[in-house]
Amino acid sequence: MHPHTLFPLLLFLIPTVTSCPIDNDCYIPPGASCKNFMIPVTTASDNYAWVGPKWNDDFGFIDFASVASSRTDAGFPLPLGAPVSQTAKYMIGATFCTPALAGKNSGKVLLATHGLGFDRTYWNPGCKPDQYNFVQYAINEGYSVFFYDRLGVGVSDKISGWLNQINIQVSVLSQLIASLRANQNTLLPKAPESITLVGHSFGSYMINALLAIEPSAADAAIMTGYGLVGADARIVLEGFGPRVANIQSQKFSAFDAGYITTRDVISNINNFFKAPAYEHDVAVFSEATKQPFAVSELVSLTSSLLKLNAKDYKGPALVISGEFDYIVCGGYCPGELSASFNPLFTGSKGFETYVQPAVGHGLNFHKNATGAFGVIFEYLGKNGI
Repeated sequence: MHPHTLFPLLLFLIPTVTSCPIDNDCYIPPGASCKNFMIPVTTASDNYAWVGPKWNDDFGFIDFASVASSRTDAGFPLPLGAPVSQTAKYMIGATFCTPALAGKNSGKVLLATHGLGFDRTYWNPGCKPDQYNFVQYAINEGYSVFFYDRLGVGVSDKISGWLNQINIQVSVLSQLIASLRANQNTLLPKAPESITLVGHSFGSYMINALLAIEPSAADAAIMTGYGLVGADARIVLEGFGPRVANIQSQKFSAFDAGYITTRDVISNINNFFKAPAYEHDVAVFSEATKQPFAVSELVSLTSSLLKLNAKDYKGPALVISGEFDYIVCGGYCPGELSASFNPLFTGSKGFETYVQPAVGHGLNFHKNATGAFGVIFEYLGKNGI
């Protein structure tokens, strides 16, 4: 087991005195060469039209959340219509970082996809990077990392919250993989030796869904903040106590009313963090840098719509969730992961699940984040990636 997997209890006795800078868009890890890109993609996906009620204020949204989406009546209709095949063109904001001094692993690329409520800085925060920065950890291990703003957030193109959904996001991911395979949007002298998909939460759903339809898309897959037994859109809608994003904050004024967000830092902590394994200033940083998410993204995760059986995927796959992950395990993950995921990855070479001790859903923002990072790279190493 990685030495940082279990953190000393003495850490809880040390007062937090360091504030995290909020403006961290330009953070470059030591020893890394990084470049930002705006990447054109053309998506082709079967999209579900929003046929439920639309709202303009928090009253309308909470009526939807508490009456429609939180009911468990058998046959209660989803607010989505029949799928329609659609194509579209978008611009995606991304960053590629590689070790400044090329080594044996620098041709191995990790493609990282963030979850709901974040943008690409989830992987590369300027907030205490020695403790919480996944990209910096990967660079120190000699790997290259491509990480991007999912469609709808960050500097990527904005689309309606009534349309934005997982099928479109999966198509974007497929296009980004193809561009990397062609050595586009990288800093490498030749095409990547391998591509490992790394996801958090919604990003992990995307990876699983992509591997179900394109089993050769990746050489390896790491899915964090992921679980199926306790995961339910109702948990997010009820537990988050979310609000319409463009009413909640002026900085979200460009989003339509189909985008929602956590209401404050306490709501953020309640869903993404677990005491005492986090620092208050890190939670404040997470709240200050949060992004809204589309209600259609959330509803499109419904099991009746999402196909996750990746039995034809042959590469290594690792699922990691926090011990006390409320969102994907209902608050306690041990014993949940293997039973739900094993049937979906029967063809995977070396499929494993792992529970990170003491932490909640926002895995990268807990005190023992480097322990989880260590587990990831140990797994890749033993599988030849």
